Amino acid sequence: MAKFPRPFFNAAPRQSRILTLEGGASYECPVCRHGQIEAMALMDAYACNFCRHILEANLDQQTVHLVDGIQPMGWRWQGWRWQPLHHPAADLTLTLWIVGLALILFPAGLVVLGGYVFPPLDEADQGHWSLVWASITLLAHTAMVGWIIAEHYQLPYYVLAKVRVQRLLARLPG
Repeated sequence: MAKFPRPFFNAAPRQSRILTLEGGASYECPVCRHGQIEAMALMDAYACNFCRHILEANLDQQTVHLVDGIQPMGWRWQGWRWQPLHHPAADLTLTLWIVGLALILFPAGLVVLGGYVFPPLDEADQGHWSLVWASITLLAHTAMVGWIIAEHYQLPYYVLAKVRVQRLLARLPG
């Protein structure tokens, strides 16, 4: 009996290679997503060569946790990428968002309300400066709350920008 080659759709499945978190290898940093984390000598910890964060490793569970941050953050190694571990800090997160919205809307609302309650005496010369002032207030407070949220969540692009600015300032004379 003649042997025919196997059809493409009936081919044997390839062996999938599962990469595990090991002590001697280097991985992409889950915090900044730019640098590489490598094992520190004589410790169960990793350090990033870009953002300088220290991560505690649990090799049995394939997880790392941020040690040097205020917010407890952790990631699980999936073999090719990091998956964030969600911590039950909903009360702090909800408070942060409520206070953030109040810091954005309340001051800008006060400026708009002041412009309508106390309008300029001569509309032709003054224009609508209260709306311009309210827009500037809204943008400034939105930037401030955005910075607080970026610090709280340690967003990768924010950490990357922060590290680059620190390195740029370190190169300046003085």
